[in-house]
Amino acid sequence: MDRSRPGTETPRPVAEGLAALTHIDTVGFHGIATKLTGAEPTIDRNWAALIRNAHIAVAVTVWPEDIRPAADRFTTAAALLVTVLEQRDINAVADPAKELHIAYHALSDAGWSHLASTAGISSGSGHHDAGHSH
Repeated sequence: MDRSRPGTETPRPVAEGLAALTHIDTVGFHGIATKLTGAEPTIDRNWAALIRNAHIAVAVTVWPEDIRPAADRFTTAAALLVTVLEQRDINAVADPAKELHIAYHALSDAGWSHLASTAGISSGSGHHDAGHSH
């Protein structure tokens, strides 16, 4: 690896972060939160497994120290929402869904910004998750 150019961080942490971010960006946390916090919330039976897998992907990733708090917040929020979803408690899903949605954005934004910086690319402003913004 050429150590003289940007992006010379060891390949494994970069690959782990890239894989975890790519995975969590495809789960659809915005849509899940919208359905769970709407006027007539519904629980999709697939969400618990999707969120559990995202939790695992984030938990096994070696994050830089400055991103670790966002990753920890995400894993805590994911574990809580999975528990509530598995209990099928429609009355208890709104707050955990909101928290996970916020935690997801914080981790995704911080992670992609870090990868961009590692590659010597300006991360710009806004969200990095497939064009989703609020």
